[in-house]
Amino acid sequence: MLKPLKVLLVEDSEDDALLLLRTLKRSGYEPSAHRVQNADEMAIALLDPGWDIILCDYHLPGFSGLDAIALLKMMALDIPLIVVSGAIGEETALDCIHRGAGDYIMKGNLTRLGMAVERELEKKDMRARQKQSEDALRESEAKYRTILDSIGDGYYEADLVGNFTFFNNSIGHIWGYPEDELLHLNYKDYTDTATAKRLYDVHNKAYRTGEPGRLFDYEIIRKDGQRRYLQASFTLSQDAAGKRTGFRGVVRDITELRQMEKDRLETLDRLRKSLGATINAMAAMVESRDPYTAGHQRRVADLARTVAKEMKLESNRIDGLRLAATIHDLGKIAIPAEILTKPTRLSDVEFMLVKTHSQAGFDILKDIDFPWPIARMVLEHHERLDGSGYPNHLKVGEILEESKILTVADVVEAIASHRPYRPALGIEVALAEITKGRGVIYDADVVDACLRLFNEGRFNFQ
Repeated sequence: MLKPLKVLLVEDSEDDALLLLRTLKRSGYEPSAHRVQNADEMAIALLDPGWDIILCDYHLPGFSGLDAIALLKMMALDIPLIVVSGAIGEETALDCIHRGAGDYIMKGNLTRLGMAVERELEKKDMRARQKQSEDALRESEAKYRTILDSIGDGYYEADLVGNFTFFNNSIGHIWGYPEDELLHLNYKDYTDTATAKRLYDVHNKAYRTGEPGRLFDYEIIRKDGQRRYLQASFTLSQDAAGKRTGFRGVVRDITELRQMEKDRLETLDRLRKSLGATINAMAAMVESRDPYTAGHQRRVADLARTVAKEMKLESNRIDGLRLAATIHDLGKIAIPAEILTKPTRLSDVEFMLVKTHSQAGFDILKDIDFPWPIARMVLEHHERLDGSGYPNHLKVGEILEESKILTVADVVEAIASHRPYRPALGIEVALAEITKGRGVIYDADVVDACLRLFNEGRFNFQ
């Protein structure tokens, strides 16, 4: 089956033109041809973009093959042109190819015409596919660039020694350099010595292990001298053969976030100090009504905190326990002062009234939004593991761990210290009491930690 072929013949001889068309037909083509004889006719014909091939005589009246090649180039058309001539020297033919002709064929020997046309059509098709691929690549790169430039984070690529080779607009904004200065800038140019060494170490590790670097912070020095804090993640780049070629990564400017975190911590510290001062004021109010137990809450708080550290509780929980212990007897402000300071033993009715102080303290504190369960610790500091405590007769699995620590600290300090109705009994009696109740009414781990502190001389009441 003949292949259709649209041919532009630049030929002044009609007989030669017919000969060329017959040769093409014998080579398997069904040519559709138009013949022109000078530059004007050829220029008009080339306005039709559908030509498959141009067969051009070298010698025409006032026009030559070189002129035809120049016209084709001037119009920037990708149409294969084959010079077909009756009399042309080899040097001239090579000059034609050098200037852009695909091939040259002598009219006296047209046996190569079909093969030459087929080869030029294949080359044209190859160029078209290549151009299509290049256009698609450029479009993809443009889209890729648009996406990268639209994100707030910086994206970069660097070679193995740390020079920028590619980056989006955000990198320029963060670093404060114009694009031409930032390109090929080395990491040592925008960091201090310590940071440069750290960057080298993390990238060298990635180079050796192939593992990416994730979310590490470092500081850069912008062109204007301003310091910025960045958070970065990166991976190792490799070519198609697996050879390591550099690094690519994403960075985020966290300077403002770091300042916000610093401000937040400073605010939190001020609030913590303010809360502590408020707690101490509440404790002082309680002790002003009961001078005989002045300092009791502070000493209980010191022991409770030290026991909690010995038991390796989290620091945040220890802070909450210390504050709760500092005001664990807050509810005593609801008890008449004459009962609190009575120099003899309390009657049953008076003792029942004193026992309400745990619930009273809870009722005062329960609506305050502490970051710890302070109200609950105050409520539970007289509970016992066997349910013999008050006010709710809770048992082992129902009592907060911090409350168990507060209970032991309260018992030890109360026995060891002076009371209105008796002299101080001493620390030995206090430790004997918690030892006797270990695992029965007092938590065993808490008792053991407390005993270690006193027996090893690591704690004394001040």
